[in-house]
Amino acid sequence: MHRKERALELFSNRCNCSQAVFAAFRQTKVLDEASALRLATMFGGGVAGSGGGMCGAVTGALMVLSMRYGMGGVEELVNRKKTYELGRQFIEEFEKRMGSARCESILGLCIGEPENLQKARELKLFETVCVSAVATASDILEEMLCAEG
Repeated sequence: MHRKERALELFSNRCNCSQAVFAAFRQTKVLDEASALRLATMFGGGVAGSGGGMCGAVTGALMVLSMRYGMGGVEELVNRKKTYELGRQFIEEFEKRMGSARCESILGLCIGEPENLQKARELKLFETVCVSAVATASDILEEMLCAEG
């Protein structure tokens, strides 16, 4: 199964957007799926379900890039700059494709408020807009990871 398909499958099986992207694209030899799902839990729904922060699909993707290229200690300080650059590149591309990298802007309402969460469910935003966000994050990650080799 391809990583994008796995991300969409995880999302359709009630994992949040951040969990789906991070678990599907994690370095499998470094981190098992259950641990990836635990680590990314907090970043779904615009960070902790607040609806006001960054889209969870974006934070999941940023965690993937950080896991792959990030600084593992002071001896790897040079990696921080490269990782930040890749993160900004990802966000810029995501914003081009989705219009924003913020949960509230993408959904058009703040799901951190109970009445808006219910409205998002009624409008099936999680099955449409959020699926698009997970797919878009997956597509961009595939492009970036393939370009890096």
